[in-house]
Amino acid sequence: MMNPFAEVNWNPDRPARRKFAVSLMVGFPCLAAVLLLVDHFRHGGWSARPGWLAAIGFAAGLLFWLLPGIARPFYRVWYFIGCCFGFVMGNTLLGLFFYLAVTPMGCLRRLAGRPSFSRGMDRNQATYWEDVEKVVDPKSYFRQF
Repeated sequence: MMNPFAEVNWNPDRPARRKFAVSLMVGFPCLAAVLLLVDHFRHGGWSARPGWLAAIGFAAGLLFWLLPGIARPFYRVWYFIGCCFGFVMGNTLLGLFFYLAVTPMGCLRRLAGRPSFSRGMDRNQATYWEDVEKVVDPKSYFRQF
């Protein structure tokens, strides 16, 4: 299970808070540009709503950059929400990949009669290591796979 909460600096210093402010000043206008293009292609016209998003995000980032002391609670809330999304999306995507890609491949291998490992345990056997025949042809070094 992925845990994005473990990697966040919950007590940011001044440079970390300024970096957060710069990310707001850059990120919100970029997000607004994407939303503006999506809105233009969807409705055939330009809307002022993404501009307001860019202006508010840039103003908040500028305020936090100028006064990094007031940015700490916003930093914590922002990263908490981001970690919540990361936790849900990461585990959901990992589960979907497992059940939509790995499980069908395993079922197909079993139906084809090709198990990926030998079944059963032999308690009298010292090791399960299988020796592989060594290739001595130098041409094999250029085509390894």
